[in-house]
Amino acid sequence: MHVLPHLSRNISPLYHADQVTKPLLVLQGSNDPRVLQVESDEIFAAVRNHGVPVEYILFEDEGHGFVKKEIQIEGYGKALAFLEKHLSEHLN
Repeated sequence: MHVLPHLSRNISPLYHADQVTKPLLVLQGSNDPRVLQVESDEIFAAVRNHGVPVEYILFEDEGHGFVKKEIQIEGYGKALAFLEKHLSEHLN
């Protein structure tokens, strides 16, 4: 599939990282064929460079959608901790 350069620039989060204002959690599988690790690396760096809190968790040997039960448990645990941390700041 060929994507026109101007279209991909319009829809890619990387080109809009300066508009991210809320904390961001990135969960990435190192073998993801749909969202490449380098793309997650780039969005992480771009958001961080704009001073927004961002956490990046890389799961080795996982793809797009985590299939290993232990990775699912860890991923949900990380997401819950992230939400508790950032939402509790607004509730107190």
